[in-house]
Amino acid sequence: MLDNTVQIVCGAGGGLGEETAVAMADHGATVVVNDLGVAVDGEGTDPEPAASTVERIEERGGEAMAHFGDVSDLEYTEQLVADTVDAYGAVHGVINFAGILRDSMVFNMDEAEWDAVVNVHLKGHFSLVRAVSRHWRERSKAEGGFDRQRSLTCVSSGVAAGNAGQSNYSAAKAGILGLMRTAARELHQYDVRVNAMWPTALTRMTEDLPGMEGVDEDSMGPQLVPAVPVFLASEAATDVNGVTLAIAGGNLSIVSDPERERTISKDVATEGRWTPEEIETRWDELTDGFETMRMDPGY
Repeated sequence: MLDNTVQIVCGAGGGLGEETAVAMADHGATVVVNDLGVAVDGEGTDPEPAASTVERIEERGGEAMAHFGDVSDLEYTEQLVADTVDAYGAVHGVINFAGILRDSMVFNMDEAEWDAVVNVHLKGHFSLVRAVSRHWRERSKAEGGFDRQRSLTCVSSGVAAGNAGQSNYSAAKAGILGLMRTAARELHQYDVRVNAMWPTALTRMTEDLPGMEGVDEDSMGPQLVPAVPVFLASEAATDVNGVTLAIAGGNLSIVSDPERERTISKDVATEGRWTPEEIETRWDELTDGFETMRMDPGY
């Protein structure tokens, strides 16, 4: 499905990123493997994880190159794209799994915990989107379009719907969806499609979540996820744009965008503006059939 393409997979030194990089290579892509080699909390750096993924790809007969760096650094992502083009002549797809966790209840969370997680997840996505979209826009205009659409896949999470102890992570993952939807609208004119995925799998970042209790590698391992990013990067997904797909074990879902579920109206010109008392009176009319105590975790 990905023959003759060059795919950048960020955060590919382990877990979901590694499995996706290997699957893309197995489907014919040349893969640029980015990873900074940090711990789950973002501490430390190590070039070995990216090199290990490249070695795994090469052992299976694929072609790959390691690229060590921090995706939240705007200069680095510009260099990542430039080096990929220098080495292979093009970039056909990008996906970003890079992420860290610093969990804490919101009333205990400090500024450093908030900034670190939002920086890696949300700014990291912005950094990559900006760098590769600049390249694709310039090349598309110079070439009068592409022979095949380019693909950018953002990695969000069901935790975007909210999860206790992860306000920083939830906010960043929700922000990624807003970024994706806007980029999808801005870049389609340049033969670029932008989509997102909500992967749920047993990895070092999720193994301690309450919802993953009792889950095993066979039913929820990271090896079960790559079908979605491989599909989205392939020509089978031509003109699929602004869509979020969720995959969790054997379950594949299309995720709704935020939208108005029900509207009740009044004529403000003749009846005046809404008052709190009127909302109270018509509350049941507005919410009948909807759950207004929303506590279930998104994942």
